[in-house]
Amino acid sequence: MNMKVSVKFFSYFRQIVGADQLSVDLDGDATMAGLLNLLSERFDNPAFKDDWAVAIVNQTKAAPETVLKDGDSVLLLPVLGGG
Repeated sequence: MNMKVSVKFFSYFRQIVGADQLSVDLDGDATMAGLLNLLSERFDNPAFKDDWAVAIVNQTKAAPETVLKDGDSVLLLPVLGGG
């Protein structure tokens, strides 16, 4: 079963994608890690799967193993670092 999730991009991810938001088609058993891998392949950029993203699903921080559902709203923000 296929499903759609809405992904909103912030900062560096918005620059990679070239858009604020996308609707992404996924398999029915997709996880957050699977979505990040898909985005990494689609945009040929490892930033999506190299622990550079903080993912929020329906206003709750998501782990890589978080199972996504049809209609979920995903926010992707870059991890901030400093020194």
